Amino acid sequence: MKTKFLAMILAVSFCACSSEETDVHIDQQAKQSALNTILGGDIRAHIEILADDNMQGREAGTEGYQRAVNYMIDQYKAIGLKPISGSNTYLQPIKFFETRLIPESAEMSLEKNDQSLKLVFRDDFIQSGSFGDAEEHINAPLIFVGYGIVAPEYSHDDYENLDVKGKILVMLSGAPPSFGTDQRAFYSSRSGKAVVAASREAAGIIRVRTPIDQKRFNWERYLPGIGSPGMRWIQKDGQPFEGHPELIGSALLSESGAKKLFDFSNINLEEIFLTREQGITGSFDMNINAKLARRSLQREISSSNVIGLFTGSDPDLRDEYVIYTAHLDHIGVRPTGSGDDIHNGAYDNAAGIGIILDIAQAVGSMPIKPRRSIIFAAVTAEEKGLQGSSYFAKNPPVAVNNILANVNIDMPYLGFPVNDVVAFGAEHSSLYDAVLAATAELGMELTPDPLPHEVRFVRSDQFSFVKAGIPAIGFKAGSQSLDDNYDGDHMLDDFLKNHYHKASDDLSLSFSHEGAERFARAGFLTGLYIANDEQRPQWNENDFFGEKFAP
Repeated sequence: MKTKFLAMILAVSFCACSSEETDVHIDQQAKQSALNTILGGDIRAHIEILADDNMQGREAGTEGYQRAVNYMIDQYKAIGLKPISGSNTYLQPIKFFETRLIPESAEMSLEKNDQSLKLVFRDDFIQSGSFGDAEEHINAPLIFVGYGIVAPEYSHDDYENLDVKGKILVMLSGAPPSFGTDQRAFYSSRSGKAVVAASREAAGIIRVRTPIDQKRFNWERYLPGIGSPGMRWIQKDGQPFEGHPELIGSALLSESGAKKLFDFSNINLEEIFLTREQGITGSFDMNINAKLARRSLQREISSSNVIGLFTGSDPDLRDEYVIYTAHLDHIGVRPTGSGDDIHNGAYDNAAGIGIILDIAQAVGSMPIKPRRSIIFAAVTAEEKGLQGSSYFAKNPPVAVNNILANVNIDMPYLGFPVNDVVAFGAEHSSLYDAVLAATAELGMELTPDPLPHEVRFVRSDQFSFVKAGIPAIGFKAGSQSLDDNYDGDHMLDDFLKNHYHKASDDLSLSFSHEGAERFARAGFLTGLYIANDEQRPQWNENDFFGEKFAP
């Protein structure tokens, strides 16, 4: 990856990243004037409103989220964004199946011959609400299936010669370290693993976190979310999309819970971790049963994406679209024990919304709009598993084949004067050229993903568009600082470890007006260059995601 990145940087002075080529259809004075409308103070003003306690953490389907929706509508109108053609509303309403675990109902025990072992909820395991029956009970055999992956390109099949019908699968998080970064990102998806398990008529999934995931996200971080709502959008047949009601026996194990389970089956868990890291495969019957039970509170609720449009200026290209997305929701109100239970989500993702609003303001200020049309979508329920963007991609308000690119902005950390951009997924398509041109013009760096093992490309809304075959990027602020008085690496690391998904992600955190301004301008130029390019964005030849979703 580093070699490829260096080669691309060296090519800046020779390739289509020069202003003469990227700006061939752009009025330079109008572009500069639009750039000048993007101001850090304006972005901060949006964040202050959206991350105020009055918004109650903007959880999808709540009154706080609706207040954020109302704010977005007012801003769209002021900016000059129009509803999508044929609609008189900015809203894309979505019906959701919502489920909440009743925590005191959760039970899990292990059985072998005449022996039994009860696991302790919260200490050893957790569960979420069911998308099937409101009350569930199951007693079924356990079978270990490695990572629970079928990857033909690696001749890797954790289900080979296995009959898992009616059994509960025990599987490791993530994917084999031997997989390439892109493949590991794709196959690590929990929803993807659930699809495979359900297709083989398994009865449930018990997930065991690998040491890598244990280090990345400690067990205590999961506990405040117990009893919080899970959501899936409802299909035309009335069923929750990828809800998998047939997977009854499901749980996530802590380190202590995983050890108890494998010890009870007389299997060395540390050896399992080691052999799988070495690429050794092999699934097997664990010769024990698991008994699980849970009750859930279930209901149907509604939430909305907020969508606005600038129509393109070129009559031959205006029916093609570039879409900016940022999720409007956060995780709401959850007990913390500190007295502050409101999770304001200042950076996650009021900052992303503030950025796309200022980009929209810049586009709106242009007397001649970009050649292609540009959609701005504030999507709901990202925190519930990319639900709002999934619904949009499956039910687009314009022809999906005419959506050419997605630029998604999620949780940009802007605590210092940022000088670089990380564009997750840019290396998969010609979108790389647009990002590189935009950053180079502003004197910023385009840096490769510093944490590829975190598979962040598949963990935000851009992945919903990738699965629809649309080239997409996760546009993220990097960790380089213009000012040596700020240690960007340390500040970003501190945010991720100590504030991400916590009540402390609020307006008290450091904010750089200059950093926000530079980052937003890079985002504006990226979309502008895509919208004005003679060529439609293309997946790179033989790209994994391109071949998987847009053959």
